[in-house]
Amino acid sequence: MHSFAGAFLLLVTTFIWGTAFLAQKYGADHLGAASFTVLRNVLGGFFLLALLAIRAAARSCRADGQRGTGGQSARRSVLAGVLCGIPLFFAMSAQQMGVTYTTPGICAFLTTNYVLFVPILASVVTRKLPRMYVWFGAVLAIVGTYLICLTGEGKAAEGFAGIGKGELWSIACAVIFAVQMMVVDHFARSSDLLVMSASQLFACALVGAPFMFLLPSEMAKLSLGAVRDALMPLVYCGIFSSGIAYTLQNVAQSRTSAPVAAIILSTESVFGALSGWLVLHDVLSVGQFCGCALVFAAAVVTQLLAARKPAAVLSAA
Repeated sequence: MHSFAGAFLLLVTTFIWGTAFLAQKYGADHLGAASFTVLRNVLGGFFLLALLAIRAAARSCRADGQRGTGGQSARRSVLAGVLCGIPLFFAMSAQQMGVTYTTPGICAFLTTNYVLFVPILASVVTRKLPRMYVWFGAVLAIVGTYLICLTGEGKAAEGFAGIGKGELWSIACAVIFAVQMMVVDHFARSSDLLVMSASQLFACALVGAPFMFLLPSEMAKLSLGAVRDALMPLVYCGIFSSGIAYTLQNVAQSRTSAPVAAIILSTESVFGALSGWLVLHDVLSVGQFCGCALVFAAAVVTQLLAARKPAAVLSAA
């Protein structure tokens, strides 16, 4: 029953993250990428602050004088969140640009490539060649990415010039998310995760504020009316995706084995594609469908084999 509850919570988490691509698509109709990213993280940050306040109140009811090192730990967690929030803004903004110019499903599957970029970048840092399963997953992902980007309608005869802006931004998002996850992995073990997450979201919003208010492309779409029209996507991405889902993930992974968590979290891209198909009636070509299957297989294989060692399984939504 304990593992079943964890698996169910992980499934809820991936459903929220996957369908968030659809909310991002609607948000892109009203706000620029930087503006949407900033506002969703402000909402998510305040939601996590509320959770912190509730937790603090609960702890104060049963406090036994254990307050000596809390301030130092909180400061360390805030600093960790700030350092994680900087790459998070660029990753989220790239993802928002990607979903603006392509379908939620394609963006979701291309974003899944972060699973492969993490061990590859880690190998660059440690100066050790990746394990064989990483190379195998990389080959699957490269072939899958090629099929997704270049076998859609009107793209087959265009060569690499046929890769659209949405696909390029989505791939860039996967690379930056890999960097951000390495930073998270460095700090997560010694931080209060809730404090770190809240600080990360606010830092992400602060980094993006200059882009939101200074870029002409952002200012052209930014208005109170646009924010009002994008309010539901902002609430869903900010509170549900950034706030609730990350909290559920932390709880669920403490109740579920790493291999099971890896498989379930990989279905995020599937939910992204299904939501686009059901709501927006997005259609994949046969080649793109095969490409999505290969990217999904690469993510599952890589995470399952990597789960043999202690590692955090993170999301990119």
